[in-house]
Amino acid sequence: MNAGGIGAAGIKALFLAYFTWVGLFSPYLSLYLAAIGLTIAEIGVLLAVPQVLRIVGPPFWGWMADRSGSRVVLLRVSSVGALAGALLLPLAGDRFAALLPVLALLYFMTAAQMPIGETIAMHASGGDAGRYGRIRIWGSAGFIVGVVAMGPVLDTWGMRTLPWWTAAIMLGLVASAWRMGAVPAPRAGPPAMRVRERLRQPRVRAFFASAFLMLFAHAALYAFLSLYLAQLGYSKTAIGLLWAVGVVAEIAIFWVQRRLFERFGAIRLLHASLWVAALRFALIGLAATWLPALVLAQLLHAVTFGIHHSATVATLQRWFEPAQHARAQALYVTVGYGLGGALGVLVATAVWSAVSPSAAFMVSAAAAALGGWVFRRCREPMGEAGCADG
Repeated sequence: MNAGGIGAAGIKALFLAYFTWVGLFSPYLSLYLAAIGLTIAEIGVLLAVPQVLRIVGPPFWGWMADRSGSRVVLLRVSSVGALAGALLLPLAGDRFAALLPVLALLYFMTAAQMPIGETIAMHASGGDAGRYGRIRIWGSAGFIVGVVAMGPVLDTWGMRTLPWWTAAIMLGLVASAWRMGAVPAPRAGPPAMRVRERLRQPRVRAFFASAFLMLFAHAALYAFLSLYLAQLGYSKTAIGLLWAVGVVAEIAIFWVQRRLFERFGAIRLLHASLWVAALRFALIGLAATWLPALVLAQLLHAVTFGIHHSATVATLQRWFEPAQHARAQALYVTVGYGLGGALGVLVATAVWSAVSPSAAFMVSAAAAALGGWVFRRCREPMGEAGCADG
């Protein structure tokens, strides 16, 4: 089935709007919270709470999507809820106690977009990594819009205007959800291995353990890279451009990744991406004051996110039955972005405060390397073919 059969324009618009918001929030939320006067401890907690919400949010939305089959309806409901959360953000002001539930609502509602949207996109691509990359590339474009456009805007209008830009983007998310056409419910097939039984397999446990460590490693990047670079003297515009370097590299890899997947396979690429992540975070921790090293580290985003993400989605599509795909994607978001991301932010906050910002990124490098060591369990028992397709 091709993407046009289920409304490719709607899927692309959804990715564009959602990742425009991610491009705004990932680099600039910590700067906004600092601008309104919150302490580093308060910022750390507020950045971790949304990650914790991803522990309960994705399983809920994934279960609802697989059980009801009404994936587009759920995207519409959750996008309206996200808009409500965005509109409440300026009302919360600089009160920590008010920001806590508002951010929780916002992130709970947006937790539906990734597992359901990725399931629809991979279904539309027929499991082809090349077709999937051409759809997913719109999310990367959205991230660039958010991170590059908002740097100069926030420099001009001030960090306190961030909530209003968030609300405007969420209006676009609502509009994109309403553009999506009907998506066929998963076809019933022979009795499938239950999700719990699948999770008992050593290769699957190794995969999710490595996903936890990979997103734990990325937590310092997503939460604190902008603050770290600002302390080193980079302007908001420069910070936005450095984020954009990573996403441009991501777009390039999405465009050509079919050849890589055909030659190396998803499992080998997943394994390599973990070791590349260890190198990337070591460069940030040790050499962020040297611009060429920082640019190289951002270019490696093509592997640490682009390749890792596509290979993850493709692997889950192979390992789990069609009626389990939304739950499988949700489980990945929960284990990686939820558990790994939340603990990663808390550890990065503690290391930042007790040691140094540089040390926080070195912890990320160590976590990614540990993930590479753990991931070998996925390849050893059956080899590449068995791990990917068995």
